[in-house]
Amino acid sequence: MTSHVKKSLFLYVPDTEHLIKQVVGTSLDCQITPVPLQEFIGNPGQHLPLADHVVVSAPLDAIKSVIKLAVEHNFSVGIIPTPDQKNLGACYGLPKKINEALELALHQNAQPLDLLLCNNKILIFKATVGKLPLIDSSSNTNKVKAILSALRHFIALKLLPFQFRTGSGKKIKTAACGCMIIKHHERTLASKLISHDSSLTDGMISMLITAPISILDYFSFLYQALRCTGKRKRIPSTIGYIKSNTITIETKKPLAVAIDGENATQTPLHCKIIPRAVRINVGEGLLESTVQPTSSSERLEIHNLPTGKEVNKAANQRIPFFSYASEERFRDLFISLREDARIHPTYLVLMVLSTMLATVGLYQSSSAVVIGAMLLAPLMAPIVSLAMGLLRYDTKLSRTSILTIIMGIIIALSAASLISLLFPHNPITMEMQARLNPSLFDLAVALVAGIAGAYTKSHKEILQSLAGVSVAVALVPPLAVAGIGLGMGDFHFFGQAFLLFSTNLIGITFAATLTFRMLGYSPVVRNKKGFALIAILLAGITIPLYLSYHNIIETAVLEKNWQHERFLINDKYLIIQDAKIVQQREQNLLFIRVLVREPLTRMDLNQMRKRIESNFTGKLDIRLELMYIP
Repeated sequence: MTSHVKKSLFLYVPDTEHLIKQVVGTSLDCQITPVPLQEFIGNPGQHLPLADHVVVSAPLDAIKSVIKLAVEHNFSVGIIPTPDQKNLGACYGLPKKINEALELALHQNAQPLDLLLCNNKILIFKATVGKLPLIDSSSNTNKVKAILSALRHFIALKLLPFQFRTGSGKKIKTAACGCMIIKHHERTLASKLISHDSSLTDGMISMLITAPISILDYFSFLYQALRCTGKRKRIPSTIGYIKSNTITIETKKPLAVAIDGENATQTPLHCKIIPRAVRINVGEGLLESTVQPTSSSERLEIHNLPTGKEVNKAANQRIPFFSYASEERFRDLFISLREDARIHPTYLVLMVLSTMLATVGLYQSSSAVVIGAMLLAPLMAPIVSLAMGLLRYDTKLSRTSILTIIMGIIIALSAASLISLLFPHNPITMEMQARLNPSLFDLAVALVAGIAGAYTKSHKEILQSLAGVSVAVALVPPLAVAGIGLGMGDFHFFGQAFLLFSTNLIGITFAATLTFRMLGYSPVVRNKKGFALIAILLAGITIPLYLSYHNIIETAVLEKNWQHERFLINDKYLIIQDAKIVQQREQNLLFIRVLVREPLTRMDLNQMRKRIESNFTGKLDIRLELMYIP
């Protein structure tokens, strides 16, 4: 059974004077003396001999004055919140009903609590600097309203330069849209994010720093925050967290500081904690945290915040749609990409071997051998490095990548042309034919492969999937076919195959650049020239690909229409069972299988050739297969 104090003062203001009768007439065994609050503040020594416990019901600033006197004169405090003091009730776990709040306020064993001072002003539940969309909203706010409110605030949101100093002397320079000092609270989303690490008696200050570095990151934070149902043990990706016994906040320009909802001071802001400085009656839900406080060691979770050079570049800028990154943040990835961009012996050897393997496989018309060459080819790595160089305006990385790619192209063309001299009859296999008519479908494959290549390179755990990307996009086989065309002296053959390789190269580079941008690897100041150049090349190569695609569609329609077509030639019926058009060099090859009942004379064949040629423009070479049926 909970015991209560024997004597207590009740401090009231005109708005709470109506509570005197209910407080004094309580059924609890306690002698209560009502005293006007201003009279008590003016001369506390006159009234404290009557009791060493004070119950107060007044505005928040008046309650803070009583808490300050409680520290000086060592008396305990009970609080009866008014109906509009929901944040105060949530901070100390106070009941909403007056009789229950009074019963709690008169408990005998008040809990020693930390006192938090910001520029020597008492903070009870929170202090905010700058803008903190959504994070400052109530935890039980309607989700739709919370999102709409957050989006309204986000329109004019900017990252401002901040410097934080902790009790251990550490300095953190970053850019953020705002920060919030939080004491234990049950009503805000911010307090919910650190509820696992906050206490009223741990002797530490908890601060959240909001720094959404892109619109996408901000939406991601909205999703993470609104789906949070219980206590979180991880800070969302756009939030920084500092826990220390003292925190100093400095800004280049003075910013207003709202303490417990009222503008009370401005930056620079010095916050310090006085451990267990005041005794206050708190709700039963908080008793455990006051008896067993959480860890009191300093804690910094600032890896999500802008650092280094990106701080100066991001400060006072509107938040971009995609995030940006400093090289320090992703050092391992950039080191790997620079290594991939270099020309080294392994790269040269693999280019020669993969091209030789691909060329032989093409002459054999062996898909298995060609796929093996794709797996062996190292061309994908410098192309992905080129994409990053273009994105970050890294001239050295871009130049090195381009030189490595050009060297690979020269090696592949040279090796394939030399091998083609070993085949004097120059057979054109189906594997070669498959790489002579690039279309928009091939561009689509290159774009998807570029996305996959950049994504797998960004995640070490799936890096082995890069080999699968190389197979999908097939960089070396088109180069091998182009080299065969050079060896044959057929420049149309070379041009078509090299167009396919160029499609893959440009498509992969464009898609990988865009993917790296979306993953947050671009610098704060973006390289619009590099991205515009690759976009122009992509648009330019789309024209011949569209024409080729259009020809493919027309050919497919023609082949379908000609199947089972009937001709009457010199009173003889001919049925076209199958028709296939293949483009070779500067002419079309038409393969036709015809069903006939009677032998065809030369005159019949000439007439049929004229009928067929009337449906085509340009040179046409007809290959006819006759099948006699009874």
